[in-house]
Parts: sequence; C-alpha cells; structure tokens
Amino acid sequence: MKRSYWIVGAWLLLLIPTLLIGALALRLLRNEQGRLAENTVSAARQRCASIAESLDLTVAEVKDGLLTSLRQLPADDLEQHLEDWRLGNPLVRNVFIWSPDGLQLPDPATPADSEAGAFVARYLTLFNGRSSWRPPQPDHPRRVTGSQDSYATAPGKTALSSRKELRLLAQQLGSAPQMLPESGWLSWFWEDGLYLLGWLEDPASGQRYGLEVEMMALLARLVTSLPEPPSGEIYALVDGQGRIFHRTGTGELTADTPQLASLPVGPDLPHWQLTIYVPGGMAAGHADGGLLLLSTLLVGCFVAAVLFGGSLLLWQAWRHMRDARRKTSFVSNVSHELKTPLTTIRMYAELLGEGRIREEGKRQRYLQVIVSESQRLTRLVNNVLDFSRLEQKRKQYHLTALPLTEILQQVLDGQNLRLQQAGLELVRRMPDSGPPVQADRDAVEQVLLNLIDNAIKYAVQGGELVVELRYTAKTAEILIKDRGPGVPAAHRQRIFNQFHQVDTELSSQQSGCGLGLSIARRLLQDMQGSLRYCPRDGGGACFVMALPVAGEDHR
Repeated sequence: MKRSYWIVGAWLLLLIPTLLIGALALRLLRNEQGRLAENTVSAARQRCASIAESLDLTVAEVKDGLLTSLRQLPADDLEQHLEDWRLGNPLVRNVFIWSPDGLQLPDPATPADSEAGAFVARYLTLFNGRSSWRPPQPDHPRRVTGSQDSYATAPGKTALSSRKELRLLAQQLGSAPQMLPESGWLSWFWEDGLYLLGWLEDPASGQRYGLEVEMMALLARLVTSLPEPPSGEIYALVDGQGRIFHRTGTGELTADTPQLASLPVGPDLPHWQLTIYVPGGMAAGHADGGLLLLSTLLVGCFVAAVLFGGSLLLWQAWRHMRDARRKTSFVSNVSHELKTPLTTIRMYAELLGEGRIREEGKRQRYLQVIVSESQRLTRLVNNVLDFSRLEQKRKQYHLTALPLTEILQQVLDGQNLRLQQAGLELVRRMPDSGPPVQADRDAVEQVLLNLIDNAIKYAVQGGELVVELRYTAKTAEILIKDRGPGVPAAHRQRIFNQFHQVDTELSSQQSGCGLGLSIARRLLQDMQGSLRYCPRDGGGACFVMALPVAGEDHR
C-alpha cells in the first residue's frame, strides 16, 4: 500500500509542475499574441499616416502649381486671360474677379452660362461679405482604431513632416506664391459637396481674383497616389459623407467590416478620411491567430508527451516493483513447499534407518508417507520446471491421439488413496469409452494433478470430489467439481494469473506458490484446449478442462 502511495505521489509531482508549465506557456503565448497585434495596428497606423500625408502633399502641390500659374497671368486684360486659363486647364472649373464693390467676373446679374450662375449662387455669401475668406480650422487629430496614439503623434508623422519642411523651405526661398500674404485657399461646402477656392489679392486696389478647382480632376490625381495594400487589407478614401470614393485591394466591404486604422487626409480636404479595412478580421488578415493556434498545439503536445513519458516510466517502475514482490513471494513459497515434504521424508527415513520402528504395519505406513511426499515433491518440481519452460517458450509437446477415458481412470486410481486420506470421496461419472483426444499425455496428467491438488488444499470440508467426462462434437470436457467454498466473483478470472492467490482465511492456511492453475491453463491452451471456472450448483467450485477430439479441425 505504501508503494502505491509512492507511485501516486510521484505521478502528482510530475502532473502538477507539467500542467503549471503548460499554463504558463499558454499565458506567455497570449501575451505575445497581444504584442504582435499591437505591432500590427502600429504598422497599419504608420502606413495610413504615410499615405494620408502623401495625399495631402499631392493636393498642396496642385494648389501651389495653380497659384503659381495664377500669379503669372498678365495684369492687363486680366478677365480675358482668366477665361483663357480656365478653358485650357482641366483643373480650373471657374474663375472670378472680386473687388470690395462686388463681384465683377462672372457678372452676377447676367452669368454667361448655367455653370457661372451656379458658381455665383454657391459663393454668394462669400462675395457679398457675409462669410469670411479665412479657411476653416483643420480637423482635430483623430484617434486610431485600437491605439491610444493620435494622428499628431503617429510614428510616420516625423518623416513626412520633413517633406513638408522641405516644401516650406522652398516657399521661403521665393519659389512659391504663398510667400505673398494676400493669397489663400478656401474649402467651401455647398449642398453636400466640397469645393476648393484659391485667390490672390492686389494690395493696392484690394481686388481679389482666383479660381475654383475642378474637384473631380483633383481627386483623379489623388487616386493615383493610393497604393496597393498588403494581402488581407483594403485602403479606402472616404468622403465627408462617409461614402467610399475610391478603394484599392480585394475583398467585400460591408458596414461590419472592421477598421484597422483611420486618419484624416489633411486640412485641404476637411472630413475626408483614409481608412484601412481588414475584411476577414485581424485573425484572417494576419498570421497572429494561426500562430497562437499552432503554438497552443505545440504546448499541448509538449505537455502530453511529458505526461505520457512520465506515466510510462512510473508504470514501468510499478511493474518492476510488482514483479519483484512476486518473485520474492514465489521464492519464499517454493522454498516452503520444498522444505515441507523434504522434512517429512527425512524424519520418516531417519526413523526407519535407525531401526526403532519394529511393527511391520507402522513401517509400511511410514514408507507410504515417504512415497507420498516424494510424489508431492515431484509434482512441485515439475510445476516449477513447467513454469520456467513456459516462460521461456521452450515447452515441448508430443501431441498424439490419446484415450482420454483410460488416462483419466489411471490418474484417478493413482490419486484415490490421497483423496481418501484427505477425507474426499471420489465420484466418477464417465462413459466406458470415447473418441481419443489430440494432446500430450504428460501435460494432461500434469493438469489433472494440479486440479486434484487444488481440491485437496481448499475443498476438503466438502467431502466429495466429482470427476465427470463428457464429449461434444469436437471436444472432450473433464469437469472436476467439489463442495468447497468456491471462488469469489472478483477472483474468477484472476485465479488463472501467475502468482495470484485468493486472499481468504482458508487460502491463508494453505501453502502454495500460485502457479498450479496458471500452468494448467497455459498447457491446455498450447494444446488447443481451454480451462475455465464456473460455480457449482448447490455450492462449490467446478473447473472445466477441454481438449480437442483427434481428427477434428479446430481452427
């Protein structure tokens, strides 16, 4: 029992640390997955900031070019030059001349066409002084999905600001019109549309003239600045109404498609956003989910391998301990079994040798005891030798057609005196003859002697031993019945195992090495026979040994 506790304790010492290590590894993997997800969002935010900055610079370059062209127009006949410029430049939608006295071009009273009329109506509040020429405040930095950082602090901002600094430096060197304080741009919203107005002011007269940008031509240039996204992502340029103006990348976009990052395009396109979508979610767009699954499987395999290997080693240790106990018990039992008949033989032989027994009847009885104990010793030695040969698979059988009735009668005749001396009445129930069986004679006799010894040891109080022989179509069965205590149900299969003994009060009083039934079954099985136990009706045990009838196919 203490050894069993030791095995259980050792297994717990293996199980608990292994599970703790596995749980810790899974926790570390989850933390690593979270870090990778944060890196993914940070990288997407950098890409988003870089693209938005590129779009903003594209708009700025277009604006700079238009103002430069506007400044280069001759001052004389400005109205005609503006019209010619509008007709020749696809980026110019409308031109205008405004003075503090009112709008001069186009004529608000008689516009040249419907487009000019719409232009006047669109900027009426501006031209009549009810709206400011100051540009609106840029959008506030917007937080990025899955991050605490903002557009202003995005990592990509530093490098892109350097590009802006180069542009500003070029303007300061006099190559840009914005060095003039009287120039400017104005983003204008009208009927859910965004318009862009650029102008110059004559410092002497206060006259302002300029242009309205053709937004579709400007946005067409922005589309070329939108790069192709990595696999699993979609770049989308979203207008101020939340509608996708243009997108790159494959995949279906729905209202439930998760956003990886979203940033304002720039102050020149108020409320416009550049958004990165992940159609399949984070797990499909990136390898983090697959990495976590693979890592979890590896950790599970590691834990299972450690537990399996440790359990196998503990099982081997338990088997070795059990075999060691069995061997120790076997040696002790065999020694006792050998010593008992030897002591009896020696004692009676010494009495006869000293000539102290003068009565002839007593001398014959003592000689009979010596013969009986010698036979017992022979059976024990034969069992031990058979056990060794069976374990080493060296047992040799001489299978021949045997008259089983004759052999059984001979064995019972030879054991009848032992049975009578033990107090058992032998009852024979067998036919006068029967078909021969295919078996080894010595093995059959060994099995019968083991079963009779078993009855003498444990069923003496029953008073009888019934030996019955019967035939079926292909087998001959010998039933050995007694009126002993029988075998408990829990031991009916285990009694045929090596070294197994039923732990009862009766069995504890009888010596034995636990090999008789095991050897008997092995011998019969090697001869295509069988040995089984069944309880006897009315109490007692019944062992049934079966042998194949000679000449029958038993495969």
